[in-house]
Amino acid sequence: MILRKIAALCCAVFLLLPAAPHAAAEEPVELPIIMYHHISKLSERLGDYVVSPETFENDLKYLSELGYTSISLRELIDYVDGRGTLPEKAVMITFDDGQRSFAEYALPLLEKYDMCAVAAIVGKYADDYTASGDRNPYYAYMGWPELAELANNPHVELQAHSYDMHSLDYRKGCAMMKGEAATDYEKVFSADLTLLNQRFAEYIGEVPPAFAYPFGIRCPECREILLSSGFRALFTCDEHVNSITHNPECLHELGRYNRPNSANRYSFFSKMGIS
Repeated sequence: MILRKIAALCCAVFLLLPAAPHAAAEEPVELPIIMYHHISKLSERLGDYVVSPETFENDLKYLSELGYTSISLRELIDYVDGRGTLPEKAVMITFDDGQRSFAEYALPLLEKYDMCAVAAIVGKYADDYTASGDRNPYYAYMGWPELAELANNPHVELQAHSYDMHSLDYRKGCAMMKGEAATDYEKVFSADLTLLNQRFAEYIGEVPPAFAYPFGIRCPECREILLSSGFRALFTCDEHVNSITHNPECLHELGRYNRPNSANRYSFFSKMGIS
């Protein structure tokens, strides 16, 4: 009884104390994210989703000359969680699909300019090319043994791009189909994520904290499943600069700018405030 009275008295005194002033809210950090896919030396292959090694190198050179620093997903999450800082001019470089041209052409250039990139991997492609052993940079995808080596490189960070939902033939990406029951969809998508995480755990030694939507196609249901499965960051294909705060929700709709080979460099980067 005496303890209860003391506790009640302490609460009453606490309520009478003036509230501590709130710390001034930090200004959001503006983070542009660039999205690449395939790199090819064949001029006939160049287009909206294929750039030349020269285009990629000149992009890195341009960013470097303007004083930009590429950041990893881990650095971004640490900042949001209050465990670190971000450079004054931060940029993120991403590659979707996991094609072998990344290791062949992009990695040496990332090392040359001391930058890093996030590579989003399609698990089924990695399985297929692990089995075939084909390492042709013109069309092949990276197999798991090669990905395991890349995971130890400070210039590379591996993330998820679904196990086997990178298709428009049947289901559109990883989104729910018209007329599909929510329970059926949850089973299908959860099974895909489970298999992908198993591959990552087996070969990479950890599960990825970020997921890039195949083709940028998404639905509220897939977003909910991804977040409940433990993914911290979700990459879209929406073109907008990201405002990064200490609110974890700022990572749930990360926008990215796709880099076409034919786009004028100055105009392309100006769209995201880089100039």
